[in-house]
Amino acid sequence: MINLTDKVAAYANALDDDIDAERFEQVRNRALWRGWIGTIYGAGVGTEAGYAFCTRRDALANAKLMREQCREIVRARNAGGAQHA
Repeated sequence: MINLTDKVAAYANALDDDIDAERFEQVRNRALWRGWIGTIYGAGVGTEAGYAFCTRRDALANAKLMREQCREIVRARNAGGAQHA
């Protein structure tokens, strides 16, 4: 099982080719809704902006935001380790 630290590092290292968006369906208010979810390595991701989007473009942007947030976490973690070395 991958721990959260490993997953953050993996997402931080994702290339643009590793990021995509996939269609998905969800029942909302007793009706079928079709939308998009951003993916990294094929796994759906969400941020504070959400996980479900009306357009592929927005879903891709959200996946790229997730990658950037993971990069920031890794940078902060690495900077913290350097301070304690």
